[in-house]
Amino acid sequence: MNNKLIPGMLIGAAVGAAIAMLDKNTRYSVKNQVSSANELRKNPSEVKDKFSGIKDELMYWKDQIEEIRRNNPELEKALLETKDMLQNKK
Repeated sequence: MNNKLIPGMLIGAAVGAAIAMLDKNTRYSVKNQVSSANELRKNPSEVKDKFSGIKDELMYWKDQIEEIRRNNPELEKALLETKDMLQNKK
């Protein structure tokens, strides 16, 4: 194999992960995340409920922003001008 980039990256990632696991807090965090993932895998309805809650919250904020845009066109114009000004500074 002439290209050693991908195998080198995989080996580097494995070594980095092994070194990171030497830290007790990292091991504890990974253990908690794995156990949480296993619980969600066992109860897929919880995942649907969480996504449903996030979707509802996003829709609420979308509606609020739309209402602000309808009621305050001057505010929208000022925000867009500010955004353009900040983008032009970069």
